[in-house]
Amino acid sequence: MDSLSHALVGVAVAGLSGHQPALGDPIYIAAVLGAQAPDFDIVSQVKGNMAYLRQHRAFSHSLPGVALWAAAIAAGVKLFLPQADSGQLLLWAFAGGLSHTFLDYFNSHGTAILWPFRRERKSYPLLNVFDPILMVLLLAVYATRLPMEQVSYLSFATLGIYIFARYYGRKKAYEWLANHFAGEFLTRIWVMPCLTRLFYWDFVVETGHRHINGRLGALFPLLEIKADLPRQELSPLAAQASKTSLGEFFTTFTPFIYFEERAGADEGKVNIYDLRYHRGGEFVHRATITFAADMTLRDAYIHSLGQTVKVSE
Repeated sequence: MDSLSHALVGVAVAGLSGHQPALGDPIYIAAVLGAQAPDFDIVSQVKGNMAYLRQHRAFSHSLPGVALWAAAIAAGVKLFLPQADSGQLLLWAFAGGLSHTFLDYFNSHGTAILWPFRRERKSYPLLNVFDPILMVLLLAVYATRLPMEQVSYLSFATLGIYIFARYYGRKKAYEWLANHFAGEFLTRIWVMPCLTRLFYWDFVVETGHRHINGRLGALFPLLEIKADLPRQELSPLAAQASKTSLGEFFTTFTPFIYFEERAGADEGKVNIYDLRYHRGGEFVHRATITFAADMTLRDAYIHSLGQTVKVSE
């Protein structure tokens, strides 16, 4: 989620204490910082886009990561406000961090909340990374000028109702797709908030013979197919690509990974796609791995968000 939405929920978390908002209140400082802290992993961007993709939504968004952030925040606030209670600071910073992980679980990128036991990112995609409707609803709650504790309860009630409404809309989209593709051997359907349009859902349909990526209207059943790929057995070359660090990364990054082999006279090339995100005629997150004729690795590149980065194995 965006930083403002996380901050608004962090303030609502602190409001449960019964304190009125104040810039110097250690509870508000701890909770709001906790609600922002998991995204501090953006500092990994200095090492490049690949490093950021590896780190983001991983340890920093897990339960151990949230606990570590909470301890660091509590220690920092205690340093500047020695009169604050350390236990209270830890509690509210941890609660703020949990609110962040909770919100991020409900968008497509998900979180590795069970790290290190499960490194893959889990999600139940209902919310956009930036959800303007949710932001307006939360801001409207703060405009009521109710006592802060009531604002907190109303904020969480609003959040719950909105998530339920999105759940209902996603369920209807799932049912429509299941009915539309009923003539095929369906194995999986994945519905998620559209990357580029507000009242649409993106989807991946997996059948016994193909993988279909597309977009479906949320208000009207307007269907657009963006990619239709044949289902393939994993070739020896693709299996080798899956064992590289880039291939292993994609298996934890997405539940819908696709390998496409292109063999040449003196080399083999494997393209790896994250089937969830498709924009501008191509998949948003993909990789290219090339091998020599003896299947030794030559080059590995990740293409993400319009950038291409060479990956060192």
